[in-house]
Amino acid sequence: MQRLIWFQRKITMTCFQGPGPFAITAMLTPFSATGIDVAVFETEVGRQVAVGIDGIVVHDVIGESCALEHREQDLLLRTAVRCADSQLTVIAATGSNCTAKTIERSLRAQELGAKALLLTVPYYTKPTLKGVTDHFRQIEAAVRLPILIDDDPSRTARDFGEELLVGLADLARVVGICHGPARLAHFANLKTSLRTRFKHLSRDDHSLAPFLALGGSGVISALNNIRPAPVTSPNRSVDARSTPQLDTCDVAGLKVAVSLDRPFPTDVRLPLVPLERDEEIVLRGVCAETF
Repeated sequence: MQRLIWFQRKITMTCFQGPGPFAITAMLTPFSATGIDVAVFETEVGRQVAVGIDGIVVHDVIGESCALEHREQDLLLRTAVRCADSQLTVIAATGSNCTAKTIERSLRAQELGAKALLLTVPYYTKPTLKGVTDHFRQIEAAVRLPILIDDDPSRTARDFGEELLVGLADLARVVGICHGPARLAHFANLKTSLRTRFKHLSRDDHSLAPFLALGGSGVISALNNIRPAPVTSPNRSVDARSTPQLDTCDVAGLKVAVSLDRPFPTDVRLPLVPLERDEEIVLRGVCAETF
């Protein structure tokens, strides 16, 4: 009981209070010729703060985490924490398919001031359900931060359905589940006890409206990099309906779209590559009509 009371006090420091809907932005990482363009990143975090976004995710797949060095991840997180100045929740994406490495990265994020963690279901090695739940149990026991579980079978090739949520329901620090693309039916069919136990966030801008109508708690949005706005804001001018040609997992395309609105470097790092010229022309035309 003492642990639960302490945890509830801790969670009040994050954005996961009340019913939502919460708008959380998965931040792009701007690159310069010598590394990360810190000045641009500072501006982008400030933009999220200014419009009232509830939280930001730093160095996840949209932020090209696999291409970042550890010192660069630290730099992004430090900068985000400093610029957010407790006005939004800074969430560090620290998940990997190695439990020990994830714990190490999560403790480092906690030390640097992150207010929550985003942890992916372990990928590539295809562990069993017990392996996945034990993975999260060990991490939850090691950290003091709220945890969001990123459940996206399109990236991890493992779909445990609601049994994964059943296995995590007793972990007090696991506060939310992030549902990847094409998971609307999965969310709709969850047991009531699981729908109320966790905050449920969509990572699919394209199905956000029906997700919210089904009782979803909000979104982790890639499109919010372009023109951020809270979910319910009338100023939310850029969403999946207005830019159907923009794949929200296409980091190169997202960077081009942002650059049409304001100065933003469009460089990506291998294994990602820039858009082909004809693809960029089409995207520019679509964005010109939208913006």
